[in-house]
Amino acid sequence: MTASTLPAPRLPGAAALAATLWLILAIAAGATGFFLRLPFPGPQLIILGLVVLTLVAGLVPSRLSAWIDAIPLRVLVGVNATRFIGIAFLVLAAQGQMNHAFADRAGWGDIATAILAIALVLTWAPITPARRLLYHAWNAFGFLDLVVAVGTATAVTLTGATPGVERVLTLPLSIVPTFFVPLFLANHVFIFRRLVRGS
Repeated sequence: MTASTLPAPRLPGAAALAATLWLILAIAAGATGFFLRLPFPGPQLIILGLVVLTLVAGLVPSRLSAWIDAIPLRVLVGVNATRFIGIAFLVLAAQGQMNHAFADRAGWGDIATAILAIALVLTWAPITPARRLLYHAWNAFGFLDLVVAVGTATAVTLTGATPGVERVLTLPLSIVPTFFVPLFLANHVFIFRRLVRGS
């Protein structure tokens, strides 16, 4: 059996179970108002902890890291098309239900990241130094977008601005910071590693 005919690694059952439990807990916490009741910096520490755990799980050599390494680079980039969720932030801000500074930065940043991800996947494979540089630039932008969003949400919370960011701490948007943001931040790290490796 040649390398080209070897079956692609499958997502380890333990990882799939852990991700499912994580999502269930994130949904339950958002539905019960758990994050709203947490004093600062509780939500931020939870998000940071989830990012660290996701990175460790994906970078330490294991069946999970092998599965991640087998995912085509353009698929890792393409999943960022789901970040059109930023539109919801802009709509809520326009309705006076979300802080404008947060919505503008997180919303437009996510939308730009999604559009550029689609453009990269549909037009250029990272097979030349110039194209790899484009992927690096997009990856850095997408990563910083998430960092700026979390930082802005923290600043809004500290200043007590009204409206604030309560809507992202309750369902359905609460699964964005508590589930998808850690995954996307880790995804950007995985993409960077792949670009540096040239794979």
